Amino acid sequence: MKHRTFAKRALTILPPGFLALSLIVAGCVGSQRRPADRNPLAPDPTSRQAAAYYETQLMELPLRVRSYDLSGNMRRDPVVIRDMHVIHDDVRDEILVIDADKGRNTLWSIDAYDFTLHWKTPIEKRVNFDPIATRNYVVLMNSDGEYQSYDRLSNPRVDEARLVSMGRYEGDVFPSAPPAANDSHVYVPATNSNAMRGLSMGENGRGEGADTWSFPRPGQSVQERFLQISMKPAADGETVAFVNNNYFLYMVDAQTGEFRAECALDAHSRTPPVIKDDLVFVGSDIGQLFAWQKSGESAFVITLEGLPYGNIFVEDRWIFVHTLEMYDEEVPTDDGKGTRLKTSTRPGEVLAFQYELIDVPNDRPVFNVIDGDPSTAWKIDPMWSLPDVGQEVLMVHDNRVYVLYEENEEFLSVREKAQLRSEGRIVTKRDELRTVSRQLRVLDIKTGNLLRPEWDLNLADFPFVAGSMHERDRAIYLGTKDGYVFKVFGSNKRAAGGG
Repeated sequence: MKHRTFAKRALTILPPGFLALSLIVAGCVGSQRRPADRNPLAPDPTSRQAAAYYETQLMELPLRVRSYDLSGNMRRDPVVIRDMHVIHDDVRDEILVIDADKGRNTLWSIDAYDFTLHWKTPIEKRVNFDPIATRNYVVLMNSDGEYQSYDRLSNPRVDEARLVSMGRYEGDVFPSAPPAANDSHVYVPATNSNAMRGLSMGENGRGEGADTWSFPRPGQSVQERFLQISMKPAADGETVAFVNNNYFLYMVDAQTGEFRAECALDAHSRTPPVIKDDLVFVGSDIGQLFAWQKSGESAFVITLEGLPYGNIFVEDRWIFVHTLEMYDEEVPTDDGKGTRLKTSTRPGEVLAFQYELIDVPNDRPVFNVIDGDPSTAWKIDPMWSLPDVGQEVLMVHDNRVYVLYEENEEFLSVREKAQLRSEGRIVTKRDELRTVSRQLRVLDIKTGNLLRPEWDLNLADFPFVAGSMHERDRAIYLGTKDGYVFKVFGSNKRAAGGG
């Protein structure tokens, strides 16, 4: 994850029984008459807990704790957090927080290690895509293609607006999926041109300049079969990797958009690509997980019992992937006089695989997946698996896996959603959901078992949770509605947590 800032997948990943219950609850809420002055969302907090109240809940973890108070010691009413994201790149590692304070939204940049404030700035409005950071700018973009670019590095006066530019990018770019970024560019899957746009962010935050590019370009042979891009791309300083709806994964040069490789998936993909260890990971509905080198050469292929979907987590040469189970569902025929079988899917398992890199003198390295069950020589088995109940791997550290178990439900009617959107209370998908439960469990990385009973924590008081996947920052970040940001972290030979 994303960097995976955290956003909970909703009903599609819940067990079937819970899904049915959620739909019933949502339907009942929509059909009831409500008093005209009743707000279906929980009100924002008007008072604060002490930081020690939250720290006590985290003390059982085998990690250190650090905190930041957005409200400050002298203020009685809280600064209410709306969004929290963690950025790791070659510029700096920072926590980006968006609040709702006295009728306006503010964007905060907080150092991820010493928890000092870099800056805060008023923003024009919240957006439904995660913030993306380049070398000079933090960019907020929504699904309509509107953007706001904010100065990331210079130091204007306290509370002075850092807005550099806003509007719509050249060519009226309408995103078909969330954008990605590296130090130099913002990468937007564009609906109106069925292309990947690489927008240069070198000078003015407007995505203009000679380094702005589009793939495919007119006349390229790939253009004839190129379709829409429906999932977020992956990007580092060298490569942009993205899945096209024509069943291919494409890799292009991150600076120029020049074609590097195309890899056949042979079916639809439900997994945004991930770049890790100079490999690109992506799944396919043929029931396989692929790892390609950036040259387009295959590193390895894993055949799964199920369809890979959702975010793939890769860390320390461990791979965690969710799968869907296919089954035959009995449904009424079109004429209503009988039934027929329809192939459907439901959550299956979360699988844990491990791979190794073997250096070969004077030749390319060899990647090898470790078989969890050598007795079945015809396939590679996972090291272990768990039932898929929507859990998200947050961090791998010290031979432990930190996993978030969260259940959400729909509870608003269509009319309520429309009203709350007009008021600015609903912007992102998670704003529409009510949390049923939120737990953090610490598992043995070798077996997937809970290590200690006390390492099953109730995180109901922490609505914002993000895991750090960066090798220099093994940490979990947590935010509270009343304005606290916490970081729980360990240290190892890579100076995790900032040392």
